[in-house]
Amino acid sequence: MAVFCLNTAQTEPYPAKPVKIVIPYPISGPADIRGTSRVSRSYRLMAPNAPPAITDTLARIVEQAIRPDTPYPVVLERQPGGATTRGAVSVARATADGHTLLLASNATMVINPHYFHGVEYDPVRDFVLVAPLATMPFVLMVNARLPMEDVCGLTAWLKVRPGEINFGSSGDGSTGHLAGELFRRMARVNFVHVSYNSGVNALNGLATRQVSLMFAALPLTLIYSPSEHFRALAVTSPRRSERLPDVPTIAESGVPGYEIEAWYGLFAPAGSPPVANAWLRAQIAGLFGSGTIQTYLRDLGLEPATMTVEQFATRINTEMDKWAPLLRASRMPLKEGA
Repeated sequence: MAVFCLNTAQTEPYPAKPVKIVIPYPISGPADIRGTSRVSRSYRLMAPNAPPAITDTLARIVEQAIRPDTPYPVVLERQPGGATTRGAVSVARATADGHTLLLASNATMVINPHYFHGVEYDPVRDFVLVAPLATMPFVLMVNARLPMEDVCGLTAWLKVRPGEINFGSSGDGSTGHLAGELFRRMARVNFVHVSYNSGVNALNGLATRQVSLMFAALPLTLIYSPSEHFRALAVTSPRRSERLPDVPTIAESGVPGYEIEAWYGLFAPAGSPPVANAWLRAQIAGLFGSGTIQTYLRDLGLEPATMTVEQFATRINTEMDKWAPLLRASRMPLKEGA
């Protein structure tokens, strides 16, 4: 079992220069929930005032946590490409002095290294966890014209149509893709994955019946719901969402044990000084623990992380062990420009 370690060696006072937070993202990928012009003419899912990418939002809160207690600037640097791996590689290779950080999701740290061939970093060897930030449920959505009203009805409908039904996701190797593959195995159904280049495009495909179902990030679902074009059947989290209290979990809807969420955390290169990690952790815990920030995150569809850093590190290790066999069974090359 791989162990995601927490680092412990002393160094100089911190911070001693500007702090850079790298925000990796796939080009038009699953973390970005903005509206896009590249959608069907028959139905436009456009949100002129849609919030920015979840990673951008979290990075700005981290920036707010750091900035008041340092004379140095905090720089947010978005790095696209490689299905988030390019930004991760740049931080893995950065000087381990605590001044270059990575805001990463489970896609970057758990999914990509096992799903894609050619990933040039090892999440256990190359990074140390600084602070957990938030978790994000997904919502099982179906086209509104389908006859079922719950997960049991969907499962029965799928079982008599093996291999005939499409499900959409925001991209190969995304958490929404993994949620569908997990559902396929646990519900013992068979459907075809259709990869879109963003969550909003996948939801547009659902609305226009290019696909019949998808696992949509909760923040995306909240922006476009209620809708006459699709409806929510269940959430993927272990508990019901406060934002969708009438929507049951998949586990309580006939697929016991089903659970998957996205998560976000702040990481530093392995070997970064513990004094830097501890200072950052305290700053972030102070702001993310405030009622104002927690309410703001929940309004977006995120759940503020309440685990200790040790508990969150254990969660990462557990997910690596849990998902690696499933991901490796479907491995694919890492596409340039993804």
